[in-house]
Amino acid sequence: MARVSRILGEAAEPAQLIVVSALQGVTNALVALTDSVDDPGTALAALLQRHLALAAAIGDAELHAWLELDFGACATQLALARAAGWSAATRAQIHGRGELWSARCLQSRLRHDGRDCALLDARAVLTVRQHDLGAQVDWPRSQAAWAAWRGQHAQAQVVVTGFIARDASGADTMLGRNGSDYSAAIFAALSGARELTLWGDTDGVLSADPRLVDEAVSLPRLSYAEACELAYFGAQVIHPQTMIPAMQRALPIHIRNSFKPAHPGTRIDQSSQREVAVKGLSAMLGMALVNLEGAGMLGVPGTAECVFGALRAAGVSVSMISQGSSEHSICCVIRDADAARAQHALTQAFATEIAAGSIQGVALTRDIGVLAAVGDGMIGRPA
Repeated sequence: MARVSRILGEAAEPAQLIVVSALQGVTNALVALTDSVDDPGTALAALLQRHLALAAAIGDAELHAWLELDFGACATQLALARAAGWSAATRAQIHGRGELWSARCLQSRLRHDGRDCALLDARAVLTVRQHDLGAQVDWPRSQAAWAAWRGQHAQAQVVVTGFIARDASGADTMLGRNGSDYSAAIFAALSGARELTLWGDTDGVLSADPRLVDEAVSLPRLSYAEACELAYFGAQVIHPQTMIPAMQRALPIHIRNSFKPAHPGTRIDQSSQREVAVKGLSAMLGMALVNLEGAGMLGVPGTAECVFGALRAAGVSVSMISQGSSEHSICCVIRDADAARAQHALTQAFATEIAAGSIQGVALTRDIGVLAAVGDGMIGRPA
């Protein structure tokens, strides 16, 4: 917390909206508690000690007392939910508690360092609805709630809980994994921020996975399109959903390293630099190729719709698709873990055509990788 406070204190911006995630590993631990039948006492006690250590480092007795009370409330809620049964809202309340704890700790640290800052529980402002494509923001409702809240809290610094929100009925819900980054983008949009900075533990977006490529370097600048492609094909630094609010408002995103704050990191914006053809390489491993092929598909409308409908019903996500211009085959790249389920679903969906011989069958190639070369400069440039 001291390092975070120092970074914020050295920043040039007088007004700061600081969206925080849970401490490392805390959300996973809370998810495990809701999935386990074991006594949560030991695990909760370990989490409590981590947070009490932060309170002790700050010297905040009030924070210490609040943490003990809230961890006690969490233990009670776990016991009641295990006895009565879990609801989605109750799980969200438990899973999102880590953000509440870390936000209170950071607010305490900033106040200790002489800064008057407000604390915003995002559930008081942010309304979303869950959709197949992820959590979708109710922008009019959230904007009105933000304006009302901000009108009563004029502090230059505001600490905001990431990851958590409420649905239209007022029940607790979550933004999904990487949800705190998404929260940061949402609140940057709600507040009319000039830019969004995501602090992590890497020197921005790298040109390749450093675990696979020793020569990977930090990329100083990317367009939104390039960043989306790198993120989709496996780059872990930023999630594509995080960029949606920024792209809609032409809001620059900076990816910085909190352990090396002097490093400039990566800037992502709407500009496109095409001097360099390829900016980066990204790979998806553990994939499979499923191929539907047959002369009976030629010119038949609705074949692709049937393919995707069958895969959707089976809960299989398609990462890539290729269809020959002759419409003789449709190939899909999917996760290898979904391969058998996808093959079965397509075989069932086209059972009549396969039996008649108009479709040869569903071929499956397991354990493949997808390598993507990403760069706006490749557009219109001969190989």
